[in-house]
Amino acid sequence: MVYEAIFFDLDETLYPVGNQVVSILMDRMNQYIEESLKIPRDEVAAFRENLYHIYGTTAKGLVTDYDTDLYQFLHYVHKIDIASYIEPAPELRRMLLRIPLEKYILTNADRFHSARVLKTLGIYDCFDGMIDVLDVFPDCKPSEKAFRKALLMTGISEPNRCIFLDDKPENIDAAHNVGLYAVHVGGQGSPAQADASIEKIEDLPSLNLYPEIKL
Repeated sequence: MVYEAIFFDLDETLYPVGNQVVSILMDRMNQYIEESLKIPRDEVAAFRENLYHIYGTTAKGLVTDYDTDLYQFLHYVHKIDIASYIEPAPELRRMLLRIPLEKYILTNADRFHSARVLKTLGIYDCFDGMIDVLDVFPDCKPSEKAFRKALLMTGISEPNRCIFLDDKPENIDAAHNVGLYAVHVGGQGSPAQADASIEKIEDLPSLNLYPEIKL
């Protein structure tokens, strides 16, 4: 198969699973829910997890069930000091620059957060575009509709000519069902339909899915 594009998840895909930034974001979500919905602190985590499992993201659940202002929620959650948790990734940058395909971010976060992460990693200029949660809302990964919207936005008519990388098993399964070549990153969970698995994003070239550009 000759591929024409690669879609990359952002958090815990372009940097390792388990990075502290994710737990900080979860804490910020919990704080927002506790303060805005007046839910007892010891019940918030379970409440948030329930929304996540029903809707795919906490944000969609809050908007759907509680009429939460999506922009306010996303801004509150993502307003953290990214540079305290993520460092520049020169090896990742070199790898991305050698990929001779269109490269897109496909994330359930927003552009505010995504741009800051990419700039901190030193790879902001390595991508041809970004599709965030606001672009596909009210859908989001792992909804297959979110993937189809992403393909429409990038003008790609054949899903099987695309590669998708993500750390979440449910997102990998959905991408595979749509027709993308789905690569699970980081070993978190066991996707039923992963086309390939790698331990970290820098291992992508080992799959030999495309000829590298010589720099």
